[in-house]
Formats: sequence, C-alpha cells, structure tokens
Amino acid sequence: MAEGHAVHGMAGRVRRLRGQPGRSSGPVVEDFDPGLLDGLVVHDAEAHGKHLLVHLEGTAWSGHFHLGMHGAVSVRRHRRALGEDGLPRTDPPVPAGLAWRFLTAAYLLQITRPTICELLDPAGVSALHQRLGPDPLRDDADPEVAVARLHRSRRAIGLLLLDQSVVSGIGNVYRAELLWRARIDPHSPGSAVPVDALRALWQDTIDLMTVGLGAGWILTHPDQLVAARDLLVREEPVPR
Repeated sequence: MAEGHAVHGMAGRVRRLRGQPGRSSGPVVEDFDPGLLDGLVVHDAEAHGKHLLVHLEGTAWSGHFHLGMHGAVSVRRHRRALGEDGLPRTDPPVPAGLAWRFLTAAYLLQITRPTICELLDPAGVSALHQRLGPDPLRDDADPEVAVARLHRSRRAIGLLLLDQSVVSGIGNVYRAELLWRARIDPHSPGSAVPVDALRALWQDTIDLMTVGLGAGWILTHPDQLVAARDLLVREEPVPR
C-alpha cells in the first residue's frame, strides 16, 4: 500500500494539470460518474495521509481516491488533436482496472484499481479531513494533536502509528523504521512513551517523509539520508 509520501507525490503530479480543461471518462459506478467532470478544469490536488483529492473548477464535486494495495496514479505528457471545443478528440486505449481518466491537451491522468473512487461535495471533503489524523506532510498539521492522541491511549504505539485517525500517512515501513530509530518498543502503550519522545518521533516522521517525497522512495539509513538531502538541496535526482 502506498504510504503518505507517495500519495503526496501523486498529488504533485496531478497538479501539472491545473488550469487545463479535459475529457473525463471511466466506468460509472454508484459513487462516481466521470461524466459529471467532463470538460471541466483541474483546480488543484491534495493528499491527506493515504487519500488523494482532485478538485475541479465549475463543480462542487471533488474526486476522492484511496489506492489500497494495487491502485496506481499515472500522469504523463502527450499531444492530442483538439476539437472545436478545445478538448482532445480521441481517447487512448483503456488499461485494465481503469477507474478514472482525465485527458487534457498536454497530459493524460489515469487512476487504476483504487479501493475508493467517489465524488465528494464540500461537506464530504470536510468530513474526510476531520476523521483523519494530522498528516506530517501537510502545512495544516498540528503536532500537538498527534502527540496528545498517541499519549492518551493505552494501545501499543506500533498500532497507534498505523491508525489513520491518530496520525495520517504512516504505513508499515515507516512505522517500523521510525520506532527503530527512536529505540521505542512497538509494544509499549502510547501512554507510556514520554511526551518529549513523541514530539521527537513526530519531527523524525516529518524529516523522513519529506526526504521520501523528494526522492520518490523510502530512505531511512543515515548514510542514505545524508546523501539524499545533499542531492535534493542541489535539485538533483536521488538514485535508488
């Protein structure tokens, strides 16, 4: 399952389509009708934990996607012939598991095999944000909320870090690596972990996931992190 840094990376790629009208297509399901988005303009995209939201101009609806174990988001550049309406005239072949395609004059966005594919109105978007815990990669995240939720629980800290209503975006790999780096027993109750240690854990989460977002993959070894930070500061790619 994609961890939070990867979904933030997907949102960044979707933002390449901002300001562009496009053809919306895909299968009609109970909670998602791509025809409602046809001809609209991408306004923005955001991630909250492992959830991806795509906002469009001219409608109250936002696309909400959770990729689960097998979902994928693809954004690639292309050139398409345009019709009189300024929109692409033809669609490319349909990949297996296609849930949504948005085709502009310059980019092709395709989302395949998500576990959640639905349209949310503003109230639905707000409810989604409210039920998710603070996301270390979001500017609006409140670290004290995360620390308080972790510290007031008697559940094991290893379970709490995977609970997306407590902290959003941490998956199994980051959970294991963060606790190892902090030398915290994953079976320790959250209430038994000192508050200062939880604050340091939150900051390390920000640091690791920020590097992971920039690199495009998870790095946790100290030597890898030093090398990756140096490359990212110089705006160079981080090789695997």
